[in-house]
Amino acid sequence: MPPPLPPSHCGTPLSPKGKDIVVELFLDLVCPFSSKMYKVVFDEVLAVYGDKVSFVVHQVIQPWHPQGTYVHEAALAVRDACGADAYAKFVRASYEAYDGGNWKDDDSFDKTRGQIYAELCALAATIEGVDAEAVAAALKLTGPGNAGTGVTQAIKWAVKYHRCRGIHVTPTVLVNGLEAGIVSSSWTAAQWKALEVTDERAEEIGTFNAIWDTHNETTGIPYGLDTECF
Repeated sequence: MPPPLPPSHCGTPLSPKGKDIVVELFLDLVCPFSSKMYKVVFDEVLAVYGDKVSFVVHQVIQPWHPQGTYVHEAALAVRDACGADAYAKFVRASYEAYDGGNWKDDDSFDKTRGQIYAELCALAATIEGVDAEAVAAALKLTGPGNAGTGVTQAIKWAVKYHRCRGIHVTPTVLVNGLEAGIVSSSWTAAQWKALEVTDERAEEIGTFNAIWDTHNETTGIPYGLDTECF
């Protein structure tokens, strides 16, 4: 049989679907630059633009941080067991823990897979709306050999999606399907406003030129892309 296809569009929405503008955030959950971007979007941008823009997270596992796979699995387990809202909160909390030293190479080098899962489940238990027991159940092996966990198929879909899109560095941002290289992990909420372009200006010089133009006019800062691309 051919490999199964996902039952719905890949990625996890942070705001309602179906808006004319779709911003896709390709993030690694153990990447400091992804953390910076997500925190600003989650803490400040969604409250202002969440009703106008569909924000979607796509997880990008970077194999040079092997422990990152377990963090990604836990996030997908939260999503599948508890929904997108719980997922968004868990990702925010996991980035806070990561920035504090958890699941970095030096922190995780001598830990087992089970120990890291236990830490992630303990974190999940602190978040309102998250059923930590259901998350732990999803992280158990489903059979002998290389059967994988309850979220292995979800991991495969996430990896396949970003590979098919040619995404390597994190974070990478797509706007309506095209890469928006001007978007930097160092952007503040005010700089995210540069993506909101008047129809007149967009028609005059083209949408992405207008984003560039508005960004420079409103911030006075040239764009730059902070990424983990080594």
